[in-house]
Amino acid sequence: MTVKKNQTKSYHHGNLRRVLIDTALEIISEQGAKDISLRQVAQRAGVSHTAPYRHFKDKNAILAAVAKEGFDMMLAQTEDRIAGNKGNELDHFAICGLSYIDFASKYPSHYRVMFGTRSDDSYFSDEFKPESIPVFQLLRDKIKICQKKGLLKAGDLHHMAMAAWSIVHGFAMLRIDHHIPDQETDEKKLRELQQTVVLTLFYGLRPE
Repeated sequence: MTVKKNQTKSYHHGNLRRVLIDTALEIISEQGAKDISLRQVAQRAGVSHTAPYRHFKDKNAILAAVAKEGFDMMLAQTEDRIAGNKGNELDHFAICGLSYIDFASKYPSHYRVMFGTRSDDSYFSDEFKPESIPVFQLLRDKIKICQKKGLLKAGDLHHMAMAAWSIVHGFAMLRIDHHIPDQETDEKKLRELQQTVVLTLFYGLRPE
């Protein structure tokens, strides 16, 4: 989802917002999101320092746009994988976890912004609370269905969803921060490891 530097001059065709977001993602991939600024984005994109303000009032606004885009992409990816799977609800629950990890691995810049540090002056609003994020609600729904069918143990739905989220998020962060040992980075071994992570989650939530 990033653009090459020699592509950014195309903003005059009406896609300035897209170019700014892609340029922000490029910068985030290099230095993180903490010190990014609209002036820096404008300079990298090859536009005037005032141009970004046509679409974003400040740094937080462009980071919020990146986060929103990431959540939308993650939801679409997960729903597509579920739609293409002929398994039962437990399989769909597993897909939620695997899709989460795969998204983080493929779009680490989006992911870091989606789950950046919250503070009173950050870009996170009520729109980004767990109960407001559709992909998190999808996970809750799959757990709820599995509970009703006896595929997962009974228990507090929110707590179980948070536990599932914590496990896959932890693995995703280890993956994109390169803490997974080199011998695990082979595609086949990595896929097996991801399956093990999700299966471990299953065993913990299965009925006694």
